[in-house]
Amino acid sequence: MKGEQLSSQRAAMRQKAGRLGKAGMLWCIVIIVSFLISAAPAICRADDTVDERLAFSVGDDWHLALFPSGHVYDPYIADPIRPGFSLIKMSVMDSDIPDAGKSRYNFMLGGQYGLLKLRNSDFPDMAIQLDIYGSFLGQFDIDNSTDNIGWDGYYGVMLTWTDGHGLSLKLAKQHDSSHVGDEYEERTGRRRIGYTREEVVFGLSYRFPELFRTYAETGYATDLRNSDLQKPWRVKGGLEFEDKDRFFNGRLGYYAAVDLTSTEETDWDTGVTVQAGIVLPVRHAFQTVRFGPIYHNGRSLIGEFFQDREEWWGLGLWIDM
Repeated sequence: MKGEQLSSQRAAMRQKAGRLGKAGMLWCIVIIVSFLISAAPAICRADDTVDERLAFSVGDDWHLALFPSGHVYDPYIADPIRPGFSLIKMSVMDSDIPDAGKSRYNFMLGGQYGLLKLRNSDFPDMAIQLDIYGSFLGQFDIDNSTDNIGWDGYYGVMLTWTDGHGLSLKLAKQHDSSHVGDEYEERTGRRRIGYTREEVVFGLSYRFPELFRTYAETGYATDLRNSDLQKPWRVKGGLEFEDKDRFFNGRLGYYAAVDLTSTEETDWDTGVTVQAGIVLPVRHAFQTVRFGPIYHNGRSLIGEFFQDREEWWGLGLWIDM
């Protein structure tokens, strides 16, 4: 009898903790969004004149801008782990992750920010830019008291170049450290495999004529913490269509994108992510705000579960910074 009462009390406490967790996460999101919106005019300048105000000459023909706005090499729209802010309500159709719910939140907080931009007056369209980026990505199981299934921490530094006519290149060094959620570990006994990946990345992007973009990327890991399971090579490619200024005098547009990713550690099994929706080019705050559906069929987004394939669709909000 005592055991049944104790079990009932634990279940009630767990349910209450789940409700508190949901409320806490929603309040965190509200606070973060409110802060970013209020701080955006000061820290997320999307006006090209800022580059001029914070620029100075380095020699006769070269000009260096500090903390430039915008990107020389834009993040991939349909890449489900690209740095930025996003919240997706997931509906999982098929998953190899044991005891994971079908209804989840996928939450990301982060961004990509420019540090330096170098231009030459003889080639005004060309630019070289140094960026840093970082993000937190976590999945929360709605079916199990919003328990955290797992989370990844990303950060990196990126050197980019553009010819100003559609072609862009990037060279990056990035780090990914993945973890199993405490609640999921307690409930299932799943232990961490130590998924950590540090890699060198090379990417190429091309816009044609203006509304379309294609890209290809490869990464080679220089540090793997679980060399028995992890392998070094990774490749990625995709196609994007985006018309930001289509409606309401440039205040609203639409987009569609597909991303393909394949890794040596999953025997080159290709994962596909498709995303589409509406886009708001909020020029005086963030780069863009997106809203729409997303579909993913491939390895789990959480590195600790890279051996588990999942198929899901969702409805999401993305804020690119």
